Amino acid sequence: MSKHLLLGWTLSLCVLTALSGSATMAVAASPNATAVSDTQSVSLAGGKLNFVLEGVEARILNSENGGTMYFDPKSERAIIVTEGPAPTAGTTPDAAFRIAVDTLKDKQQAASPNFRMTSEKTIQVNGLRMYRLDGTDDFNGLKLLMASLMTMSDQKITIIEVMSSENDPAGHTAALENILGK
Repeated sequence: MSKHLLLGWTLSLCVLTALSGSATMAVAASPNATAVSDTQSVSLAGGKLNFVLEGVEARILNSENGGTMYFDPKSERAIIVTEGPAPTAGTTPDAAFRIAVDTLKDKQQAASPNFRMTSEKTIQVNGLRMYRLDGTDDFNGLKLLMASLMTMSDQKITIIEVMSSENDPAGHTAALENILGK
C-alpha cells in the first residue's frame, strides 16, 4: 500500500478539520450552500452505512478528494463526509486498515496542536469494521467535540468527521448515534 497516497488523501480532510470553526461559519453564510432541507439521506461504504440528517445545509467541498460538509445552523454542528479509493495494492485488508488508522491518528494530531484524543476504538457497524477516534479541540477559542469515523469497504475508504460545540455533548452523542444506527 502506498502510504503517500493515503497521507495525501487524509491531509485534505484533516486540514478541513483544523479549520472547522471558520469553515462552519462560512458555510452558514455562504450563498453556494444548498438550502436547508427537511432531510439529507447519506449512503456510504457501498450502501452498508446509511443515515439521514435533518435540517442541514449541504456543501460540496473543493478539496483534493471532494466530499460533502453538512452544516446544521441551529446547533452549529458540522459533519464532513469524504470517500475515495483505498490504496490497498500490495497489502492485506487488515494491514491496509491498520495503516489507514495510524495515518488518520497522525494527521488528526498534526492538523491542530490543540487536538486532544479522549478515546479510540474499533467497532462493528452493519458488518463494517469501523475505527472511531474521539477528542476535543480548541480552534481560535471555539471549543469543539470531535469524532472521526473511518472504514474501508469495496476498495473505498470512508471518513466521517463530526464537530460539535463543547457545550452540546448530548447533541454530539445523538449525531454519532444517528450515523452509527444506534
